[in-house]
Amino acid sequence: MSDNYENREIRFINANYEDLFKIPNGGYITITLNNGEQLIRQCRFHGECHVEVGNNLYHICEFAEKMERAGNTYEPCSEPQKVAGYVITDRMPAREKVFVMGHNPNAVQPWVTWQSYPDNPSNFDWGHYWNNRSDAWGDLFRRADAERTGKVYDHTKFIKQKQNRDNGER
Repeated sequence: MSDNYENREIRFINANYEDLFKIPNGGYITITLNNGEQLIRQCRFHGECHVEVGNNLYHICEFAEKMERAGNTYEPCSEPQKVAGYVITDRMPAREKVFVMGHNPNAVQPWVTWQSYPDNPSNFDWGHYWNNRSDAWGDLFRRADAERTGKVYDHTKFIKQKQNRDNGER
C-alpha cells in the first residue's frame, strides 16, 4: 500500500530544526538570495524529512543549512505570478528595473525573459523567448548585468553566437 502524498504538507525548518512554516505539496516558496535576486520554486513532498525544491531533492535540514550558509532567506509563496500564460520563476533586480524569467510548457518557446519596473511590477515588456531554460537563464543574467554595468546587451548577437556554436563554427 503506497502513501498518497497529494494532500501532504511540506515542513520547512531553520538550521536549528525549528519549524518555520508549512506549505501544501505542490506549493511554492520564494527564495531571496543575499544579492536580492528571487527564485520562485515549486516544492514536492518526499516524506516527512525530504523535499524537492525545483528540480533538487533535499533533506529538510540540508536545505535549511544550505540557505543559511549562503545568506539566503525563504518563505511561502501563495501563488506565483502568471503573465500571458507564463509562470514567473526568477527575478533579478538591477538598478531601476527588474528582469524576470517565466515558463509555459505549452508555449512554442516555453521560456521567456522580460523587463519590469519596481514601481509597476505587473508591467512587462521587451520579451525574449527561448526554447530551453539554460538559454533563458543566460539571457536573464546578461540583461541584468548589462543594466547594472551600463553596457549594451544585444540578445540577437547572443542568438547568432549560440547558432554558430551549435553548428560547430567558431
